[in-house]
Amino acid sequence: MLKTISFGEFLPDRAESVFRVQNVWPTPEGYRPAKSYSAITTALTGWCGGAAFIGSDGTASLISGNPVGLYRYSSGAWSELIATPADRWRFDQFGDRVIAVNGSAPVGYDLTAGTAATLSGSPPVSSLVATVRQQVFLAGDPAANNTVAISGYNDSEGWTAGDNQCLYVPFPSGGKITGLAGGETGIILQERSIKRATYAGPPVIWQFDEISRDIGCMAPGSVAQAGQLVFFLSEQGFKVTDRNGVSAIGAEKVDRTFFGTYSRSDIVNKISAAVDPQTTTVIWAMPGNPGRLWAYNWTLERWSTIEARQVGVFSGFTSNVSLEGVDTMFPGGIDTVPYSLDDPVFAGGNPLFLVAHWNGTVGPLAGENSAARLSINPIELERGGWVRIRGVRPVGDAITGTVTVDARARAGDARSDTVSGAIRRSGRLAIRAAGRHIGVDYSIPAGAEWTYAHALDLEYEPSGAR
Repeated sequence: MLKTISFGEFLPDRAESVFRVQNVWPTPEGYRPAKSYSAITTALTGWCGGAAFIGSDGTASLISGNPVGLYRYSSGAWSELIATPADRWRFDQFGDRVIAVNGSAPVGYDLTAGTAATLSGSPPVSSLVATVRQQVFLAGDPAANNTVAISGYNDSEGWTAGDNQCLYVPFPSGGKITGLAGGETGIILQERSIKRATYAGPPVIWQFDEISRDIGCMAPGSVAQAGQLVFFLSEQGFKVTDRNGVSAIGAEKVDRTFFGTYSRSDIVNKISAAVDPQTTTVIWAMPGNPGRLWAYNWTLERWSTIEARQVGVFSGFTSNVSLEGVDTMFPGGIDTVPYSLDDPVFAGGNPLFLVAHWNGTVGPLAGENSAARLSINPIELERGGWVRIRGVRPVGDAITGTVTVDARARAGDARSDTVSGAIRRSGRLAIRAAGRHIGVDYSIPAGAEWTYAHALDLEYEPSGAR
């Protein structure tokens, strides 16, 4: 007999869910491989935030911060822009200026000049920043943690209240501000509230509407924006707002598993988030060696996880690398360059999801395919009856891999594993196992060439219990 089990949605919160996946991205009918990490920079010690932007002259700048300063990556090396202490850096673009905040005085980085300095105009101490229409929003002053500072109109250096529409707006309810998101309207995330800022013009200037009460953002690093959508982590789990309401995206899917895996302190202080600019996927990173990426495709409404040795993630663009920079990166000569000279690794402006690796380098997930695992928890193939497994055929295009069959008498019994040999030319893996509850682990090794995995065909026959 033959039973096809399609690889379904990853739902670790549900006891009845039978699928577990690792190092794959979801597709409409299964999963595709996640690539391994590939560095495009040299190491920067103590990375604690990064971003990439393009100036009006077309130059792409990759910038990162560490506990002692802000740096730009150019021509194969990191160069210091400004020395200032920080625990976490965050960034947003205002014209040809990047506003960088780090829990102290904001820094302005000029995209065309390639220079940085403390932002003029005496802006408040800030750890959060967003550009909303023609004004900069700042928040995170420990002395006024429920207050948003709004710059002058079309002036990122105008911070005198009452001048040119500059405002300081405290919010009596909702608790500390934990996130900002920009665009045509602004989103202000607090511990227990989410508010929308809409430009009204003088004399009102800005109108603030509460779109969520009692649901807020618990971790500043969990905020990621994709157009009008703003993703974040609340005390109740992963959420998204379209600026009109809030929807749950992790409830009865991954929320309990996520909160059960990490301490609250680690979540609040270490999580980072970014959107893959080439797909409709948002990724939350919990650092480690290895750490884990929690990926959600909002078009498919499906989750997956990826293991990666990382300290954080961000999205942006690669920086330009000159031929002199290639010489710096590969001093052994052109024959030692592992890429063609027209590879995107050297071309600025290439939109990428970027990972800050444990070793201090930065790069995309663009290497060889990672080792993937797709699992089916023990299920009954014949209601109440024993079966004998004769073989397994993966439905996909991988030609290497192994299958482990876990055959048990009872679902609660300890694992009883039988490992297959290699995939034969017929696409079949020969294996022998017997039990009432059958689980299967399908493993594809690192470096294997494949593009999709849809299901497993299980060959079996009914059998009496031993």
